[in-house]
Amino acid sequence: MMKTRNARRSCAGIIGVWIYISCLVPTSVWAGDLRVGRAEVGITPPVGMPMGAQFYYLLSTGRHDDLHAKALVMEKDGVRVALVACDLVGIPAQISRLARQMVEKASGLQADRVMISGTLTHTRAQLYPIIPATVPPETAKITEEFFATLPAKIAESVKLAEANLAPARAWAAVGREDSLSFNRRFLMKDGTVRFNPGKLNPDIIRPVGPIDPDVAVVYFDSPDSQPLATYVNFPMHLDTVGGTSFSADYPLTLGKLLREFKGPQMLTLFTIGTAGNINHIDVKSGARQNGHEEAARIGIVLASEVLKTYARMKSPITGPLKISREIVRLSVPELKPGDVERSRAVVERSRTPGPSKPSLLETVQAFKVPNVAVRQSRPIEAEVQVITLGDELAWVGLPGEPFVELGMAIKLASPYPTTIICELANDSIAYILDCKGFAEGALETLGAQCTPGSGEALVEAATRLLVDAFHRTQK
Repeated sequence: MMKTRNARRSCAGIIGVWIYISCLVPTSVWAGDLRVGRAEVGITPPVGMPMGAQFYYLLSTGRHDDLHAKALVMEKDGVRVALVACDLVGIPAQISRLARQMVEKASGLQADRVMISGTLTHTRAQLYPIIPATVPPETAKITEEFFATLPAKIAESVKLAEANLAPARAWAAVGREDSLSFNRRFLMKDGTVRFNPGKLNPDIIRPVGPIDPDVAVVYFDSPDSQPLATYVNFPMHLDTVGGTSFSADYPLTLGKLLREFKGPQMLTLFTIGTAGNINHIDVKSGARQNGHEEAARIGIVLASEVLKTYARMKSPITGPLKISREIVRLSVPELKPGDVERSRAVVERSRTPGPSKPSLLETVQAFKVPNVAVRQSRPIEAEVQVITLGDELAWVGLPGEPFVELGMAIKLASPYPTTIICELANDSIAYILDCKGFAEGALETLGAQCTPGSGEALVEAATRLLVDAFHRTQK
């Protein structure tokens, strides 16, 4: 009996010591908890650099606000990934490839575990190839210098985020905002489909596609509830501001308001959902919808929905951090004899004001031809990237500007309750349509650098990766 009592006392003592030590040792040592780091680096170009779409250039004349590369690094159980959002119209493959290589060389974080995306802000540096004859020599020099330094700045944002990795919790929920975005393709009375047909156009019958009202929100805080970062994703073009001054557009106001609410230490990282055919223009209204006031209004409305969405977050996300990817080869359109020469002539006419100036549709198609010709019929190697946390949260990175229908199809097929589709990830390959969009025609069809079926191929790849990741998490 005495031996039994002593044994019980000994066990009780060991358990007591274990509990005491457990209280002293950080939980992350025992549980492999999530760690998060965040940082931002300025990438504002010098004044005088071209800005605008590929088929027209405006020389920048000022800076309304700074542009940034914002990085969020997550680590759990030895797996580390990085999400980077840049205030740029997109990330050409050569830029993202070099930046990812720099990240891997500097920190060991594998290049294919880094997702770099552009926010699609239109008031930013021109990232398409500049035709030297169309700009002054000093402008070409400014452009070359900016391109040369950009990858290192993007890589630096990841390096700084890694340097402040700390224990964190992740929360996620999806809000809804359906008053801001509009499908910009319309069926007209003559039976055609037109892109942006103009406000109060009496020939409009109806939009030919939906919008996606999802406002996906991922909130990161410390174990003692100190705010760290908010990741926001919304599918709508960032072409609100206009003018020739650099600006991050409506995410500027969104970030300011969330920082005021949560505290100065919190970083807001915005990415754009599948918005190839979605913008902010309400054709049923004749009201002006551009400028910094309109961008601020949109930012305020989005911030309001994010604040409401915070309240829907019930518990931190648990489970493993995983990443996977697949390269999908997309065929390019066939060019006819003389297409290259004809496109050059159209480009030259587009630089000359007057009655011979080509239409917007002619210009868009003309600028597509050189991008297709340089591939010499080789397919586009499109990277589909999936990052998952537990069995609740997934990010899907897609290149280019996919139509909203494609993103909605991925969300519908995904087993993850919160699935975030991030377009313009790791490459800019212009518009990616579904087969219906190709059949309808209009501007996006003429600008597409891949053939019908490409969008559906990306959906299939993303769905495979999501389902596989979910099944592996359940084992």
